[in-house]
Amino acid sequence: MKYKNAILLLIGLNFLYSYTGSSYRYGYSARSFALSSAMVADDYQTFQSFSNPSSLNRCNGTNYGISYFNMSLNRSIQTFYFSKGLPGNAGLSVALLRSGVSDFMGKDEFNNPTNNISMSDYYGLLSFGLKGIGLSIKMHYSNLNIDDEHADKYTGNSIVLDLGWSSFITIYNHKVRFALKAENIINAYLNWDVDIADGYSHNYTEDYPLILSLGSMYSLNGQHKFLLQCDKIEINNADIYLSRIGYEYNSLKNYFLRFGLKGSDDFRVGVGYLFNLNDKTPLVIDYSLDLGSEDEGISHLFTWGINL
Repeated sequence: MKYKNAILLLIGLNFLYSYTGSSYRYGYSARSFALSSAMVADDYQTFQSFSNPSSLNRCNGTNYGISYFNMSLNRSIQTFYFSKGLPGNAGLSVALLRSGVSDFMGKDEFNNPTNNISMSDYYGLLSFGLKGIGLSIKMHYSNLNIDDEHADKYTGNSIVLDLGWSSFITIYNHKVRFALKAENIINAYLNWDVDIADGYSHNYTEDYPLILSLGSMYSLNGQHKFLLQCDKIEINNADIYLSRIGYEYNSLKNYFLRFGLKGSDDFRVGVGYLFNLNDKTPLVIDYSLDLGSEDEGISHLFTWGINL
């Protein structure tokens, strides 16, 4: 009972969402967060394979990205990203996302305080895109440590498969990009190995939800980008629908303003700046402010990206 309660507590505190693997969907870049993660139909940008690997066929050159999120309640996220365009209208990316929470108080089954708990989730992502079809192999490792001596250890691991599609479709002489993504479609469970220092091995399994995302993107005059997305999350024999709206304004002077709305009341904002190193190498710096939709406090999100 003790280890099950610890894992349930982990899920409940896992970035203020309530399903397995939810820390992966908080956000992987300041830009994605500011646009409410309505990114499934976005054209290729650095980090885009997190949202939809199908866009990798539009990847040019070699791209590198780093994100650092300094968040409230002792939370943090770090992301490392690499992608490269390949011959034959294809692209490949490798990425790592780490999310963590440190020094929060655990509770037993009677809601009594126990010991300090810290946790980390690691997601390794290997993605490939070809002619508008994309595949991601997502490797998840989760580590939960109980008490200061770390005598009790809880580790989970899984390998999950995601699929995506995207394409431009002309509607009344306007090109609109549509996309679909199915997340957690194969091997959709997390295997926990629990060591509570009693000399026995304990195992526990959690299911990932099936997440289906449908989205569209429309760009107007190269300055205005509109993003719409609807997610269907199948969890605990119930369906949850979540809307996402994003708007990005490019001043054509290397400045970007971004706004997003997740659901009905989670408003987001961010900025970006693009400049060239040595007059030929573009470097992008993005920032977003998480105001705390659950009154958890303010968080600062930073991202850097470079194209070679």
